[in-house]
Amino acid sequence: MIASVAAAMEQRQRDNREVARILRELKEAARKPEVNLIPLLLEGVKASATLGEMCDVLREVFGEHQPVAL
Repeated sequence: MIASVAAAMEQRQRDNREVARILRELKEAARKPEVNLIPLLLEGVKASATLGEMCDVLREVFGEHQPVAL
């Protein structure tokens, strides 16, 4: 409960325009196999983007892993 309250307060204090910009850049970069995504992920963390937001962007580009039944 305390962690969720802290996360909610952090989200209110972040620059949503900056987070949106970083998420757009992450999406564009994820489409280019030669680009290292780690610097953009770190930038997202510093801007208070949530793990869920960044994973959603990556899911849009890469999809979700579907295990193959043997």
